[in-house]
Amino acid sequence: MRERLEQEFALLRVEHQDAQLGENWVLLPHYVLPRGRFNLIETPLLFVVPLGYPNTGPDNFFVSAALRLQNGAIAPAFNQNANSSSGVAPVPGDWGWFSWHPQSWRPTANPADGDNLLTFLRGVGMCLRGEEAA
Repeated sequence: MRERLEQEFALLRVEHQDAQLGENWVLLPHYVLPRGRFNLIETPLLFVVPLGYPNTGPDNFFVSAALRLQNGAIAPAFNQNANSSSGVAPVPGDWGWFSWHPQSWRPTANPADGDNLLTFLRGVGMCLRGEEAA
């Protein structure tokens, strides 16, 4: 699994140079949020790589607990704690989490051809833009 993770992480770093790969997590320290939707311009963004990866895809993601919609409301599917339904955030911080699940997950033998860490992150972007239901 580690070799596959490192291959996929290289794909992700093409678009997110400051990304960090831990034992079972990916952290983007400065994820830029959709303009005009939230009270913050950027947030740290963290997600867990589950056991069974890549057959089992990531589920849910963490962001700053201070994140709110522009009008001050809590975003749909956002929870204000660091204990997601997938487990506790593996990196210390003031986290909240989105209950978000990819519509589909189809990895292939070649990490660049099917779903991977980067396609998961692109789905997260859709969620944060409000384009895909939680």
